[in-house]
Amino acid sequence: MVKLENVTKRFNDAGLYGIDAHLPKNGFCTVIGRSGAGKSLLLRTILGLIKPDSGRVLIDDTDIYNVKYKKLKSIRSKFGVLFQNNALLDSMNVFENVSLPVSYRNPDISQNDLKDMVADKLRVTYLSNVSEKYVNQLSGGMQKRVAIARALITDPEILFYDEPITGLDPLTAEGIIDLIRNLHSEIKKTTIVITHDMRGFIDFTDYVMLIDEGRTLFCGTKEDFMDFDNIIARAYVKMAGKI
Repeated sequence: MVKLENVTKRFNDAGLYGIDAHLPKNGFCTVIGRSGAGKSLLLRTILGLIKPDSGRVLIDDTDIYNVKYKKLKSIRSKFGVLFQNNALLDSMNVFENVSLPVSYRNPDISQNDLKDMVADKLRVTYLSNVSEKYVNQLSGGMQKRVAIARALITDPEILFYDEPITGLDPLTAEGIIDLIRNLHSEIKKTTIVITHDMRGFIDFTDYVMLIDEGRTLFCGTKEDFMDFDNIIARAYVKMAGKI
């Protein structure tokens, strides 16, 4: 469960202002907003990277900014994150990129166990034959799948996908959306997609959070969002082809 209570973080040119949200455990939530709306800042705040000026960020009822670093590190271990730019290392092959979070946390893990873990995540992301390839040998869509495999490798309780289809052609984007949907259906983890384009996600998301200019405009079920009488919300619904 991810819960934000009156979260405020001020910067000179942007910020978050009184953000309230409740994203239930094991649900699929789509966080939407225009460029500059505060989505990336919101994500970094939830991940424990930027401390808010006021308010609380709770992960499973624990205020992550009111605990010691060791506890915060333990909470962060529950997260799996697909970064917008993938954050893959060009100097490493696919196996090394995907295995990095595990080998970093558990340097004594056996190579056989590590190989089995990586092979499983490459299988579910349809990348079984590329473990020895380097990032620059892969297409943009395949790189995105490698980054998803790495996000899954530690068996996280909460998965974050930051702008997962930005920069991809329509066919490749559709494949990534299908992969995210199938993974959620199979592993039933709390899934949070941050995007400015909810086309493709609206059909299977459970919850929607809409922010604009750093403020919460809506946070609730998809069904209630579809009926939400707000000009920005209606624009998103129309863009998704539901009007």
